[in-house]
Amino acid sequence: MNTKKGPESYEEWIDLERIIIPCSKGLPVVKAWSESGFKITKEDWKNKHLHNEIALRLDQDIDFDIDNELVKRFVEHYIKVSGAISGRPTNPTSHYWWKGELANKKFTLPKEFEEFYNKYPHGATLCEIRSGSGQYTIVPGSLHSKNHENVRWEKYEGIQEYPGNLNMDLRKVALSTALCILYPSKGERDEYCAAIAGVLLKKAKWKPEDVDAFVYNIARAANDDEAEKRASKGTSGEGAQRNLGIPTITKLLECSQKGVSEIFSWIGVDHATIEATGAIGDIIDYGQDRYLIKVTGRLEDKIITTEIRIDGPTLRNQKLFYDAVMRQAGVWIPNMIPKDYEDIMRKKYESRIKSKEYEDEASEDLVFKKRFINYVKLKGLDTDKKNLLEYNTPYAEKQDGSIEFNLTDFEDYLETKRVNIKRVDLVLNVQKILKAKKIKGKVNMGTEGKKEYKSCVSWRIKDFSIDNKDLTIEGEVDEVTEVKGITDGS
Repeated sequence: MNTKKGPESYEEWIDLERIIIPCSKGLPVVKAWSESGFKITKEDWKNKHLHNEIALRLDQDIDFDIDNELVKRFVEHYIKVSGAISGRPTNPTSHYWWKGELANKKFTLPKEFEEFYNKYPHGATLCEIRSGSGQYTIVPGSLHSKNHENVRWEKYEGIQEYPGNLNMDLRKVALSTALCILYPSKGERDEYCAAIAGVLLKKAKWKPEDVDAFVYNIARAANDDEAEKRASKGTSGEGAQRNLGIPTITKLLECSQKGVSEIFSWIGVDHATIEATGAIGDIIDYGQDRYLIKVTGRLEDKIITTEIRIDGPTLRNQKLFYDAVMRQAGVWIPNMIPKDYEDIMRKKYESRIKSKEYEDEASEDLVFKKRFINYVKLKGLDTDKKNLLEYNTPYAEKQDGSIEFNLTDFEDYLETKRVNIKRVDLVLNVQKILKAKKIKGKVNMGTEGKKEYKSCVSWRIKDFSIDNKDLTIEGEVDEVTEVKGITDGS
């Protein structure tokens, strides 16, 4: 119940030495509203902003903004006191106010829980801690921008300091709401509550009696008809040392470990700081089936980030990967269920970063290109196609800058260099790397004006770059323009 009237006009807010912002449809109408020297006088407001909404800039205030109605079921359990509460007719007691500063935090459920939250008007968003000069809230004395309802005080005894750990208490409210929304159907509830207790006992280091109350409040809010049976999960779990926690919740909800860990991170559960998604960093592709991966793990009481080098088979095999982390980095990273590992590694691999040294140092494609160029330079290029048929000398077409070569002769050259490539792989490399196409043509082998055509099967590469000094020109000496294409990388 109100003991005094709260501020509801621009004059009253300014008299309280608060910075107020004129808004329209919930958005500021002045650009400089977040700047340190921003201030609007009564006269300015009267002359320019009389019909605007009043927003309080949260320089010295904390606003706990409630979007999901379920949040209100837990406020009474964890919020000790608030001297100022505001709201509107369709969403009363939706803003709790305190004097002070906190880090901003919007509590939203991960996307994978959409089937649980999609029935609520605000979807994934549960509530929000708003504070600081970069934040503002529409206050009593204004119309709500969307619903056109009067924003009003539900209670006003002054905006006061909170007697306790406000940040943790608000986070308990948010976590309770999330776990209530995710509450499973009958047959799985007892195990679910026991797993929550396991996380809070082992990871958050809560007192057993606090765990008892926390779990019971969730069960009751979820309309569990056996809520009383869940009221001893903290004390019984401690005594029995039950090995339940985030993996159990993951199994019951058929979701990822990442999603469950994310909501428990709201109360600072250590598991979430180094769990799977945070433990495995970016993948750097060095070529030749070699990858560098950043890993973050625990070494004694420290969190260490380092790099390990692995190959493709190790990347795809969870056991081999964990062995590589232990062997190379010497740190411990949390275990993951196979599904999580597969999802994380696939996403990391798809977004892998190519090393700056990749093309110069490690590319198998580049090595193959260099071998082919060395072959061409050894054999030379000839503008008389007869020599392609008789001597396997690569043929250069002056008009379009293409070349043709004999694949078998190139294969023989590779064998002399002790490079053994299966014929099928050689064909694929020629197609994929050299961008060559098979040509079935004919060559006039006649002399003295006689026409005598013979079949000539070759492979053609368009736009091949070669120095003129490597080109043998039959007949008239013409300058051949160098064309861009395959180069040796130098």
